[in-house]
Amino acid sequence: MNLLIVESPTKAKHIQHFLGSDWQVKASLGHVRDLEKSGDKSHVRPPDFKMNYAVNDAKHKDIVAGLKSAARNASAVYLATDPDREGEAISWHLCQVLGIKSAEARRVTYQEVTESAVKKAIANPRALNMKLVAAQEVRRGLDRMVGWEVSGPLSNLIHTKASAGRVQTPALRLIVERERAIQAFKPRSYFQVIAHLPGSTPGTTWRALWQDGTKEGKYFQDKALAAALAAAIPSLPLTVTQADSKPTRKAPAPPFTTSTLQMDGSRALKCGAEDVMKAAQSLFEDGHITYHRTDSPNLSEEGETLLRNALQSAGLPIIGQPRRWKAKGDAQEAHEAIRPTFDKVPPSAEVAGEDAIQQALYALIRKRAMASQMPDAVYQQTSCTLNGGTFQNRPAIFRAVGSILTDPGWRTLYMETEEGEEEGGAEKEAANPVPVLQVGVRAQAERGEVLNKSTKAPPRFTEATLIKALEDHGVGRPSTYASIIKVLYSREYMQRKGKASALYPTATGESVIDALVGRFAFADLDWTREMEDGLDQITNGVGNARGLLQQAWDAIQQGLAGMPAGAVAETEQCPVDDCGGQVKRLESTKKPGSFFWACSNRDKHGLLQDDEGHPGLPFADRPQAESQGTGPQCPKCKQATGQFTTSTSKIYFRCQKCSGAWWPDKENAQALGTKWKKQ
Repeated sequence: MNLLIVESPTKAKHIQHFLGSDWQVKASLGHVRDLEKSGDKSHVRPPDFKMNYAVNDAKHKDIVAGLKSAARNASAVYLATDPDREGEAISWHLCQVLGIKSAEARRVTYQEVTESAVKKAIANPRALNMKLVAAQEVRRGLDRMVGWEVSGPLSNLIHTKASAGRVQTPALRLIVERERAIQAFKPRSYFQVIAHLPGSTPGTTWRALWQDGTKEGKYFQDKALAAALAAAIPSLPLTVTQADSKPTRKAPAPPFTTSTLQMDGSRALKCGAEDVMKAAQSLFEDGHITYHRTDSPNLSEEGETLLRNALQSAGLPIIGQPRRWKAKGDAQEAHEAIRPTFDKVPPSAEVAGEDAIQQALYALIRKRAMASQMPDAVYQQTSCTLNGGTFQNRPAIFRAVGSILTDPGWRTLYMETEEGEEEGGAEKEAANPVPVLQVGVRAQAERGEVLNKSTKAPPRFTEATLIKALEDHGVGRPSTYASIIKVLYSREYMQRKGKASALYPTATGESVIDALVGRFAFADLDWTREMEDGLDQITNGVGNARGLLQQAWDAIQQGLAGMPAGAVAETEQCPVDDCGGQVKRLESTKKPGSFFWACSNRDKHGLLQDDEGHPGLPFADRPQAESQGTGPQCPKCKQATGQFTTSTSKIYFRCQKCSGAWWPDKENAQALGTKWKKQ
């Protein structure tokens, strides 16, 4: 029997169904290992920047044990984690814990979870791509380095628990600086003058805008002149000096990439980017769509054929030659754009998925992918310029432009969402039915109108527009945008108010930015983009991993050196025999003015007393009560708990290894009940 390892139980169940009894398909549940969580080994530091990994949680320890057992009994082990940098790293970690040499690994990748795609991938396994693994490992090291080295001093400086992040900090900076620009903004009134003219059919009118002659960035603010001109418009001798009517075309958007899926999905479905990515993950694992983490806007030849056949079956128009799009300069085009597979549901089915969000997202993906292979939308654009001579020594020139949809093309199937729609709709100008005119013809306006306008502050970011800004600035990668936003929410650095989608920084978020910007390079957008470029170079086999880590380390140390006195806790050698750790002096949050020392080697001993500013002896251990019997199994370490009694003779259970304690269950005195709480 062969063993195939994927990441999720859902995908495992789906693949097991069509591979049959000759295969065992098991899930790793994402990463089985991560960097150590405590002690000196948890840091990524020079000179070698060694990264120490461990299976950190009980759930994955059980998973690893099960995978080891399955691997021992398997004829061959195939690693089918996701086809990206993160998935490649997960496969490498699986090799490490299962004792498989990287060069001998059977790595299989596929763009869709369909029977034909998976079986084709299994028939053509490859070795691990260690360039991808190296890039992911350096990314993880950079993130750990920033978080572990800077978060402590940052917390000390702003007097609350806080964290710094390589990509979350520049993202937060965008939010904070936008909010401050809004608060500092002072609106300015200005005026526009409109001439309303009779249309080509009774009861219709069209509009021409006065060309006030102000330079770009300037505004016409003479209210009296605007009012006088509007009143005089019906009497002005308007002559057509320019007229044109021509067809214009608008091509459809390309199929979704990861970033455009999050932007359009969050706007159209009115949900968060994280919800969009979760729904997309489920659709991928169930075989409904191709892989949803991709930078490429282009389809494979198979995908183009599939979509064009679907359009033909639906009786919809098809463009002559398949469309191609130019990817962004930093795009990793290993995968095709996101499209439906039409494997489990037919092309005619407009929805697929288990819940409302999945179904709505599938419909969006299907329509956009199919629309990409349809003809352009065609408009008839008509324009003209009207000369009314001079008015109060100013040229009375008016300009009108209007367009009418004459052939919907791809718009028959799909309508793009636009920025601002999630806030109730951006201000849109009504259709302007400008007639086809001849140069030299005289026109008579029915009336004039003054529009009282006001300059507007830049809009607050929404999740969709923040993702667009992150992409434009090269902060992070599309697959990380949802997690960046999630972290900013969970750290309470930004928030939404009510049901509106606008993002506001919190006071803590602003304090974090004030503490980091100007001190640390990673708070700058350009530096973050340079790091991403360096990671891409490592992916392509031309970058220097250690050099990139050293560059980041030097920048962090320079920032720490600029922190105010007391922000960076000084460390010294731990005085406890045979420890070897580093200790630092900390102030108690519960008893301000009281200090203690914490050691980096937490497994060796507890906290140390403060001896006039120097590390003293460990706090005396409280005498341990003797167990009065054996209790139920500890849910964490699976060892038997001990039975103890309180000073008031109430029985409770305590795990002497994990230190967890529980009251007995109310219905079964020999079972664990609620967590211990002093009564």
